[in-house]
Amino acid sequence: MSTRKSAGAAGAVATVRAVFSVRGPRRAWRITAGLAAATLLAGCAAIPSTGPVQPGLTNLQQVDQTWQSIPSGPSSGASQKDVVRGFVEAASSSSDDYAVAREFLAPEYAGQWDPHLGVLIDDGSRPYRAEGETAGVLSLAAVAKVDESGVMLPVQPGPATDMRFEFTRVAGEWRISSAPAGVILDSTTFTSIWSPRQLYFVGPGELLVPDTRWFLNRSSLPTAIVSTLLQGPSERLREAVHSGFPSGTSLVSNSVPVVDGRARIDLSGALLQGGQNPLAEVYQQVRMSLQTVADVNGFDLYVDGVQVQPPPEGTGPRVLGEVYEPSVLVDGRFGKLISGRFTASPGFAEGIAAFGPKAVSLSLDGKTAAVLNGEGVTRLDDEGRVLVDARGGLLEPGVDVFGYVWTAQRSSAQQLQIWGPDGSSATVPAPWLAGREPVAVRLSPEGARIAALVPSDSGSQVLVAGVVRGENGMPIATTEEADVQMWAVGRPVDLDWVGQQGFVALTRVDDAGKLTVGGPGRFGVEQGGSISGGMQVSGGGGRTQLRVLGENGDLFAAQGSGWQRLDSGVSLLAKRG
Repeated sequence: MSTRKSAGAAGAVATVRAVFSVRGPRRAWRITAGLAAATLLAGCAAIPSTGPVQPGLTNLQQVDQTWQSIPSGPSSGASQKDVVRGFVEAASSSSDDYAVAREFLAPEYAGQWDPHLGVLIDDGSRPYRAEGETAGVLSLAAVAKVDESGVMLPVQPGPATDMRFEFTRVAGEWRISSAPAGVILDSTTFTSIWSPRQLYFVGPGELLVPDTRWFLNRSSLPTAIVSTLLQGPSERLREAVHSGFPSGTSLVSNSVPVVDGRARIDLSGALLQGGQNPLAEVYQQVRMSLQTVADVNGFDLYVDGVQVQPPPEGTGPRVLGEVYEPSVLVDGRFGKLISGRFTASPGFAEGIAAFGPKAVSLSLDGKTAAVLNGEGVTRLDDEGRVLVDARGGLLEPGVDVFGYVWTAQRSSAQQLQIWGPDGSSATVPAPWLAGREPVAVRLSPEGARIAALVPSDSGSQVLVAGVVRGENGMPIATTEEADVQMWAVGRPVDLDWVGQQGFVALTRVDDAGKLTVGGPGRFGVEQGGSISGGMQVSGGGGRTQLRVLGENGDLFAAQGSGWQRLDSGVSLLAKRG
């Protein structure tokens, strides 16, 4: 766009600015906005169509700004109900520190209200009721909440969440004198102005572990990501992972400017206290955490204004990126089904069928298997076979990235058992499972988290805790508490991780198998359609490898909003990890 304006164009722009500063009723805003658009179109006739080429925007970030609505302030004579609804709607705009939303507040309260203490996300239906002459309640069908550090947790389906507001008269108009901290957004609005980002921390074995956080979509996103990264992992991961940033490291100027696509991250001198290995961890953490920011294609680290030389290529922690073809048992043979063609697994896996397995879990590298049958759980590899757990009532076992076999009894899952590659064994406390009877317990691919599918009053829920490890990745404990990361309808049947960031729960409603896909810090979404008699599910390391075993040995894969039948005669669907 030219930096010069004709009188007509300038007038049109002035008209638009004037219109958008109006705080009148919504209907009036629509009419005025329409007149402004017409004026702007009329002004286009005055824009020169000839003459020298003029420079456009030199800062491309101005082009790629996320659109936000411009809400209206309170209207004259508005009722308490209208003031509450207007306030909630206005809080969808964070411009000028929620300036429009604060117009609905009494002057003495406007500076006290803190919109930064989180977001309550609802379905948009918000019945209002008065409570006396100067108070009212907005009832929300809440679906999730986001705290001040961007951690999202779902809200249990059920009774409405009541939000109380109090009012006072200011110059004859109702204004809010007390309101809940944080903001209220419906799920559609929330996902249009907020987005999930993965912050990466370092787990045992120098494996990067993603930690999902939600951020407002605005030009300061790189600053927000780096600032949150410096604060460390979320509560449930604090004992399971660490950060390469030495304690006390901070941003020198409290901002991360981006120039020509490169982020300049100027940190305090504490960064250099850790030495070269932590610095390599820092580079990998920053690189992975900023990789989804559209305007950033690289970064440079500085310490008090002096650029730090990056560590050698290939150093530092790594990311697990493997995707696996699911393994199955067909006609007494164990192997893979790829594009409808069966390929038998070589080596020790050839003998899996002879065990009469009820469930099979393979290690990520495929070199170890844990097989559940009538005798218990057997560890199987090229070195031989060992019956590691002969207890009754065992759940499907797992094999983590460090080669440890995990077993659990449904009736005593608060005491998990592990079996090491060297024949060692130990008990891993899981106090968050006390009093619960899970149907499945699964380790995340990198081994930093453990998830359990358990029954609940409203159907099923997925609990996720951290895994605390010692030397050589040996599990020591899980965190004392776990978070409910997903709710699903129906009775719990099976669970598996879908990569590092998600999981899938198989539940049963009557005879129909239902699949719900979610993950830590993500919304749970039910996969369309159902699978008759669904029995087992495998995440396969990625959404494209998601498989479900139904009745009569039918194997299904997700396709669009439904399911595609891949094969029949499958008697078992194995998992990885």
